[in-house]
Amino acid sequence: MTEAELRRRLTQPAPSEEEAGHRTWEVVRAAFVERERVPRIERRSRPVIAVALAAALAVAAITPPGRAFVQRLRDVVGRSPTEPALVRLPAPGRLLVDSAQGPWVVQRDGSKRLLGSYDAASWSPQGKFVVATRGHSVVALEPGGKVHWTVTRPQPVAQARWAPSGFRIAYREGSSLRVVIGDGTADRLLARSVVAVAPAWRPGPVNTLAYVDTNGGVHVVNVDTRGELWATTPGPPLRELAWSADGDRLLAVSRGREQRIYDGQGLPVSTIELAAGHVASRAAFAPAGRTIALTDFDPAASRSTIVVVDRGREQTLFKAAGQLQDVEWSPNGRWLLATWPSADQWLFLRTPGVGRIVTVSNVAGEFDPGETGSRSFPRLGGWCCS
Repeated sequence: MTEAELRRRLTQPAPSEEEAGHRTWEVVRAAFVERERVPRIERRSRPVIAVALAAALAVAAITPPGRAFVQRLRDVVGRSPTEPALVRLPAPGRLLVDSAQGPWVVQRDGSKRLLGSYDAASWSPQGKFVVATRGHSVVALEPGGKVHWTVTRPQPVAQARWAPSGFRIAYREGSSLRVVIGDGTADRLLARSVVAVAPAWRPGPVNTLAYVDTNGGVHVVNVDTRGELWATTPGPPLRELAWSADGDRLLAVSRGREQRIYDGQGLPVSTIELAAGHVASRAAFAPAGRTIALTDFDPAASRSTIVVVDRGREQTLFKAAGQLQDVEWSPNGRWLLATWPSADQWLFLRTPGVGRIVTVSNVAGEFDPGETGSRSFPRLGGWCCS
């Protein structure tokens, strides 16, 4: 046998070898996605691991499917760094982050600005302004910190949200819901006996708002006419409301296992049912379409799963020990940011699927730099705008 013939036979894949390579890749990819944070490896062990890995890759690279597998492994592992600090955002836009010191604006290049000693903040529709709350005051300010107006109320205020039209802001004062014009005038009562769930504006030019009453019922009202468009019957306690980008679906995230989705007329169209004992920590619609990202927490096992639901199909994106807290889509919908307090990390997941993961460590220290004791983990206030 000639050398050329021997080389040709060695490089030809064996029967079913390519399929086996694909199966191997899926196993490795699944294990990588489900990995948990581990202590840093001692420096003296790195040469041994490097030699072992190099040997394994050399053996795998003999055949064409093996070479393809090695390349895919390099793509995911090599492009999934752990950053010691937040050096940049992987997608366009700016983040609002609520910390113990106050809200921060994070730019695309990773630079940050502390807005002041406010309790929490959220974006205006185009990100030109921020609405923040502090004690008894609602404050509208620029992302640079310049204050435009303040409304002060007798009772503590919270959960201020700017309408997509830009002309209205809704906020809670104690157990009531109020609305103020975007320039800080004409502040008025909208509803009494509401629970501590942030009001949710329906996307579109009409100022339509959803809120939750103390009996677990969801109400959708036209804020300008004060007319109620629809309402649900009392139900289980809710923790969050979220509209789809087209305004034709409303997700009611409950404290139980069943998460209900209503259409634009208030009719229940589908549910997301979690396993017994599981709870949904947070949920968010993608900035386009009706894809939902949801954090599924199992308290008994102390494990979390990020699930994406698209047209009734569920896909697991990531699993982790402990509780994953917030989820936020990038403005272009290509990345999903999940927060992991027990690991003191942020996880940027490239979607669809998880082609890449960027992990940011020491998050609590990033947004509470002067604290020397235990730090509270920051919450996400929104990722805006392309």
